[in-house]
Amino acid sequence: MKNLAKLIILWSFIVSVVSAEDLYFTAIGEEDGKPLIFRSLQSVPEGSKETDYPFLISIYWPYIPANDGGMPDAEANEAQIVFEDALEYLDKPGISHLMLVVTGNGRKEWHWYVKDIEDWMQGLNDALAGKPVFPIEIENSKQPDWSLYHNFVSGVNGI
Repeated sequence: MKNLAKLIILWSFIVSVVSAEDLYFTAIGEEDGKPLIFRSLQSVPEGSKETDYPFLISIYWPYIPANDGGMPDAEANEAQIVFEDALEYLDKPGISHLMLVVTGNGRKEWHWYVKDIEDWMQGLNDALAGKPVFPIEIENSKQPDWSLYHNFVSGVNGI
């Protein structure tokens, strides 16, 4: 996570179910005195081996905060929902797993562990064809140990 200075996270509640075993939760934290909202899978998806998804793709969407709290305004939030919904089909075994989403302090981040970068990027381009241009930045790295995800989850109180 970019510039994550101070992280105080509390498990809040489960927000959706991927399968009976794969549960998302939300947590709150803080960075530069502003709140951050995290959404993450509680554990590695059932039946998935981390080494089968050795690449981390991180997508960053900077935005002008709607207020001093650092959250997006309604228009940016709606566009981010459209963006994420378009990529939902990539979040499945054999392709990738969306493991962490962070919102706050003027940016939204999506962190995916993927099987193949080129195939995933082609899927991203296909999903976004015909949609407006989104103000995103994309980074990728090799991370077969899923350290970003595991470091985040290990810092969450109550899991």
